[in-house]
Amino acid sequence: MSTAEPFLYPEELDEFIRETLADDNLYVFGEEDAMLGLCPFVSFYIYHGPDAYLDVADRMISVHEAFEALIDEPFQLIWKSKTQVWLKAGDKRLPTDLRAEARKRLDEGRVFMLGATDQHTETTSARWAVSATVDSGIMRYSHLKLTFRLKWYRNNRERWHAFVRHCLHTLQPEHCYSGFEVGNGGFNILGAYEADTLERQCADHLYGMDVDHPSKMDFHSFRVHKDDALFVPELVKDTPSAVDRVDPSDLGAGLRTPTWCFLLAPFWRRKLGLSEAQVRAALDDPRIDISAIEYATGPHNPDGEPALWIRLGELDLHPVERGVPELLVKASALIRPIRCDGLNLVTFATWDDDPNPRFDFDSARRWMARFDPDSDWPDAARRNPGGPAHRNNVPAGQPCPQAGWWFSPADTLPRRNFQYGEIMPELGSRYGHTFWQWAHDQGPGTAQ
Repeated sequence: MSTAEPFLYPEELDEFIRETLADDNLYVFGEEDAMLGLCPFVSFYIYHGPDAYLDVADRMISVHEAFEALIDEPFQLIWKSKTQVWLKAGDKRLPTDLRAEARKRLDEGRVFMLGATDQHTETTSARWAVSATVDSGIMRYSHLKLTFRLKWYRNNRERWHAFVRHCLHTLQPEHCYSGFEVGNGGFNILGAYEADTLERQCADHLYGMDVDHPSKMDFHSFRVHKDDALFVPELVKDTPSAVDRVDPSDLGAGLRTPTWCFLLAPFWRRKLGLSEAQVRAALDDPRIDISAIEYATGPHNPDGEPALWIRLGELDLHPVERGVPELLVKASALIRPIRCDGLNLVTFATWDDDPNPRFDFDSARRWMARFDPDSDWPDAARRNPGGPAHRNNVPAGQPCPQAGWWFSPADTLPRRNFQYGEIMPELGSRYGHTFWQWAHDQGPGTAQ
């Protein structure tokens, strides 16, 4: 694309948002070899030392194999870690033993990478994709991202959630997030400028979109030496020659704002200063699911406590027009003391006459805090702090715009619970055509 003109004009953005919300296959936009769209993902960030390199690689390969057995469309392109090129699936140049490939990368002192996509080009948003990098663990988290197909998920919810819990137990990550993103499969190559642009434009319209750039966010610390200007001896005892510092723009500094599912690992729960029971009490809501994941004893978990995998209702893009999502507000308030407000959201440098909107330092901080009570994101005119704003009637035959309790004057029942995307039924009563209304007080109570 040209960086001298807008990637999406307002009317094109409106169409993109409208078509994305209307289709379980999700809408894509762009040039033939770089079609971008929103897609569901789950990403894992694993903290470990150099001696665990092969163990982490083995666990990631196991997850990759289980994921490949799960998908309903084959991978078309596979990443070859040794030569760092994409090859068509089945190419004889691809390694047949990924674990042996990981050992070679370790012997060479290099990162080990996994990559696969069901698209014909790595710059097109995938429906199924895997992207993983195993690093030494000295300064960076090793990370693994899985992109999954929304339509498949709608029909296989419990199977997917069981698979993710298995991944959490296998990988033991320090961070994990799941929701919607502008899909690049985690590759962050080529196409990144367009993805940055689309993320920023969609952020004004969709509260439920996340921004996940593993290769940009994966620092957990960096080494500062005595002769460095940043070295502050008061931070450590006995003024050693070097000390680990945390960069406030990376995930080592805190959690991202949740948009659907997120992990509260033992390390971060201790930073938060809350017990498991206190976390559960703070998120006490029948729409929130909290699973305890067994974690091994280690440097970041000396007492062998479980991690908490937290699911905030149903997977949803939460259009701004519906108002601020109540469950996301609740979760953001919980993690606010350990939130990484300064997280870097941009993969490409910005410049003054850039024709496309992209996140900068100020807008990124506002976006990270979009669920705070004093937030005005995306702007004061569109902000609705009172809760869901979609009180207008939804006609029968249309998909449910938000999971929850709805009622109709034509219904003999007080309320009905519909899932996001479920077709609202026609009741055929004396009232004529059926229209459904959002219940102000969510629950199976009396109609309003």
